[in-house]
Amino acid sequence: MAEDFRIKRKEFISTVGKSVIGLGLGVSCGRPAEQRPDTAQPAPAKPAAAVDPAFRTLGKEKIKVTEVGFGASRTMDPTLINHAFDKGINLFDTGRSYYNGQNEVLVGKVFKGRRQQVVIISKIPADTLEKMRRDLETSLHALETDYIDCLLIHGASRPEEIHGDDVLQLLTQARDQGKTRTFGFSTHTDSLELLSLAAEKKFHEVILVPYNFMGRFTHMLGGSKSQWDAEAQAKAIRKCGEAGIDFVAMKGCSGGYKKDSQGNNSYAAALKWILQNPYMKTTATAMGNFQQIDEDVTAMGAKGLSSAEEETLEQYARLFGGRYCRMCGSCREICPRGVDVATVNRLQMYAESYGGDMRLEARTTYAALGESSAAACSGCSECTVQCPWGLQLAAKLREAHRILS
Repeated sequence: MAEDFRIKRKEFISTVGKSVIGLGLGVSCGRPAEQRPDTAQPAPAKPAAAVDPAFRTLGKEKIKVTEVGFGASRTMDPTLINHAFDKGINLFDTGRSYYNGQNEVLVGKVFKGRRQQVVIISKIPADTLEKMRRDLETSLHALETDYIDCLLIHGASRPEEIHGDDVLQLLTQARDQGKTRTFGFSTHTDSLELLSLAAEKKFHEVILVPYNFMGRFTHMLGGSKSQWDAEAQAKAIRKCGEAGIDFVAMKGCSGGYKKDSQGNNSYAAALKWILQNPYMKTTATAMGNFQQIDEDVTAMGAKGLSSAEEETLEQYARLFGGRYCRMCGSCREICPRGVDVATVNRLQMYAESYGGDMRLEARTTYAALGESSAAACSGCSECTVQCPWGLQLAAKLREAHRILS
């Protein structure tokens, strides 16, 4: 880590404050009220959890979701999903592409017979109208359900992927036919452009976006800022929130590199940081073991961060800030040899910090990149792509290719 990488405590706290002040606190916490059967999400049986589940609402139907959700994409282990449910989590995020469709099958089997007790997010890629219709029907069959609570267009990066005629028709019809209760999109790159468009059009109701304390830091390596920084992201989120759009946070633990130099986890503190923003209704947090689940649920109902937790996040950022890709998209389509730098960075994070099944999934996705992989980096004498956050891309991409291939 470069010695000039500094995390300024006042700047950190100020940045957090700016993202919350003036947003309004219209969030609903507590157990769900009784609702009609076809739209109800009854509270799960109270588990032996460290905290009572806390709820907020999602979409125009005000679907009650726990403040911490379970990102199922990381696992094919039903015991983990059941443990999360037993700990009070009622939101489970999956997608058509995860584990070649088998992740949806897993979620469907786990909750067969108790479908009304959970909220399910699933995702399909933008495509032709007929292809999206087929994907939706395949997802419904895999999940063993006749509706998906929140249907998202997966991994959007271009305006036409969220506002193309076929996408608008698919999502509208899905709701009219009762196949989804609310809808929106997820995005990893160029999110500011898409958020701005969403706020203008006021069509989508839910956006799943990378959002974490690490991404909120302005550039510490020399004090420079790119167009994607703390203030820009806070403004885009606020603009969407004021337009009635709700957010689900992903990548909330900034890569999940786990521990600071004192051996402390940062997971719960990271989730508490997210939940300070009232427009962040819940999280899609990938949890790889029982201990992570047990820690993460303690973030629900929190009233903010303690000074010790603030210090933990600062320490984490100091240790891993020079390695974690903020997914700002500034490196997109810059490499003269066609390397998809942002995607390679993301897959590297999955492989080295998530590990397990996600390492295999990352390798499979990496192989599909073909000529856009980082294979060309091994023969490149000097990297022409510069990261505004100070990531040393030449060495990082060569290491990524070694890990992922």
